[in-house]
Amino acid sequence: MGRKKRFFLQLAYPLLFLLLLPAAMFVYKNPSYNFDMLGYMSLVIRMDQPGSIEEIHKTTYSVAREQLPAEEYYKLTETPAYRKKFEVEASQFEKILPNYIVKPLYLWTCWLFYKSGVSLTMATVLPSIISYIFLGLFLFHWLGKYLNAAVALIGTGLLMYSTFVTAIARLSTPDLLSAVFLMPGFYFILERKNLFWMFIFFLLSILARADNVITCFLIIAFLSFSKKWQVITRKQFFVMTACFLVCYVFIILPVRQFGWSIFYYSEYVKHIDYSRDFDQPITPSSHLSLVYSKLVTAFVSTSFTFFAFLGLLVLVNRKISLSDLSFDQSFLLLLGSIGLFRFMLLPDLSDRFYIGFYLTIMILLLRRFFPNTLTVVREDR
Repeated sequence: MGRKKRFFLQLAYPLLFLLLLPAAMFVYKNPSYNFDMLGYMSLVIRMDQPGSIEEIHKTTYSVAREQLPAEEYYKLTETPAYRKKFEVEASQFEKILPNYIVKPLYLWTCWLFYKSGVSLTMATVLPSIISYIFLGLFLFHWLGKYLNAAVALIGTGLLMYSTFVTAIARLSTPDLLSAVFLMPGFYFILERKNLFWMFIFFLLSILARADNVITCFLIIAFLSFSKKWQVITRKQFFVMTACFLVCYVFIILPVRQFGWSIFYYSEYVKHIDYSRDFDQPITPSSHLSLVYSKLVTAFVSTSFTFFAFLGLLVLVNRKISLSDLSFDQSFLLLLGSIGLFRFMLLPDLSDRFYIGFYLTIMILLLRRFFPNTLTVVREDR
């Protein structure tokens, strides 16, 4: 590597940090104040000062009323109309808390910010803002393997300033934190074939979002039984699966405190639609109706179709044959299958759930049209 190139690379990360800083400051001053904020706030309060659900509920809404702009508080409690029941009835609010308690790493991060003096509402947004910066730095590192450093820097800046990324950074959710761990996991599959670091980042992603256990398990199953990778032995597969299961059970156990079954997803299906009466049984037809509604919403108000098109570019060949697929193409189909399976469990294709998948699709597209010579040589060996 030439001296000038090495100097530019050393300078690029601070430059990118400074480039992302205005967006991070904008997000800090203009968070989205999404409804999930209330659930995470209540659990942080519960971690700090354990008490009855009535006390926690009262404190949560009292703090929200004090710290949020009046019009934003109105949106969280009045629109849609069903949100009023959560403000008025602590028992109804308690029923949705298991949806939030299964993201322990995000909750611990919020609690640390809160204990350091950050306001409770902003403590739920800061993990997303910090994750936004780390995700940008990592994305630059990955793009730099296939693009000129200057192009990678500009490209990363354009991507990170795009609406579908900044909109997620404004949310009180663990989704960007999840992506910060999932993408390095994918990186150590696609670039390094490093089993240890893939496993570590996958574990962290599960701690950030419990439903990542689905993604992580299906990926290691694919890598274990695929002839295209051949790094994971059967013994390693079962050990990693056991670790994922133990981690998942550790995360899920607290839902019993709120009356939920240890079989989390059977309960989650009943509570996914906040507008319905949770005490009423859910019918297959009503669930399919919700799936259809969310699918239509995804097609008209998310980036799903755009990234589906990019995925098609990765797959397209003059002659498409499943037996002739490259590892990248197989991995893309795996991500698509995981996305479909997750959607059936969690009928929502919002960009925030799949940001890690979307950015990885872009990487796969780059790997096809701008191959890294060193990577190709390493794989040929």
